[in-house]
Amino acid sequence: MKVGDLVKFRFIYNGCSLNGKRAMYLGEDIIKRSDGAIIVNHKVLEIGVSRPTIVDRTVLKYMEVLDESR
Repeated sequence: MKVGDLVKFRFIYNGCSLNGKRAMYLGEDIIKRSDGAIIVNHKVLEIGVSRPTIVDRTVLKYMEVLDESR
């Protein structure tokens, strides 16, 4: 998966707002904590929404690339 790809979320869990939604993958969102730990999350922008959503790496397996616009 690359930045700019159109993705679709499969079923993640009951009540998850991302179930069945389409989004654009915006890439990694890295947090460097003061204790030296590095947390790697990922950003997606849902279709029709103005602010990106941050997901952790466990959600990546529920994302399917629809359009590889590279």
